[in-house]
Amino acid sequence: MILLSPTALRVAPGEFPARVRERFAGELRRAGSFAQLCLLGAQACLDAAGTQGSLGLLFASRLGALRAVRSALTEGLRRGEPAMPFTFIAMQPHLAGALLAQRGYAVRRAVHLHFAQESWPLALRSAQGWLGECARVLLGWVEESESDEIAHHSDWCLLQKEPAAGSVRCTPEESPEAGAPATAEDWIERVAAWRVAPRGALVLRGDEEAWRFALEG
Repeated sequence: MILLSPTALRVAPGEFPARVRERFAGELRRAGSFAQLCLLGAQACLDAAGTQGSLGLLFASRLGALRAVRSALTEGLRRGEPAMPFTFIAMQPHLAGALLAQRGYAVRRAVHLHFAQESWPLALRSAQGWLGECARVLLGWVEESESDEIAHHSDWCLLQKEPAAGSVRCTPEESPEAGAPATAEDWIERVAAWRVAPRGALVLRGDEEAWRFALEG
C-alpha cells in the first residue's frame, strides 16, 4: 500500500475561523467546526497529492464533534429540548464526506470511527481493504481542542495501490516489538517529519501491531 502527502495541520482555536474563510470563503459557513476542521486538513492533503480517482474517506477521532455537542447542551438538550437544526447538523461527524462530494470528489465510501489512541493501526488495515473498491482512501485523525489554549488537530494522508513521486510504501511489520510506540494523534505527523529527511525505514507500533514505512524506489 502506498502513502502520499502526510499532512499534519495544527490550528489555534482563535485563528481557526479566519483559516476556514480564507480557504473556503462562505462555502462551509453552516457546516459546523468539526466538519470545517476535517475539510481544512483533508483538502490540504488532496491538494498536495494531486492524484485522481474514486475516493474513500475513513477518519477517526476520540471525541468527535465536541464543540457542537457542547453548544447543543447549552441551547437546551439538558432541558430535554430538541437541538436547533444547524446545531444538529454540526453534531454529525460524517458530514465531511458529503461536503467533499459537493466539492466534486468521487466519494464512494465515508466512515467516521471512534477508537482509542493506541488503536490507529486498525484504520490502516481498514483502508487497505477499501482499496479493492476505491482508487484512493483519504485517511485522517481529527480532534477539536477541548481548550482555547490548545491547537485543533487535522491529520491526513492519502493511500492508494500505485506508486507515485515521493510516495511511501507502508506494510505490516512482522515483529511489532521493533516499532516505536505511536498514537492516533501523532503517527501521521511522525511519518510527515520522517519523510523530510528519512534515514532507513520508520516502524511505528500501536496496540499489538506495527507498520513499516519506507520511501518507494
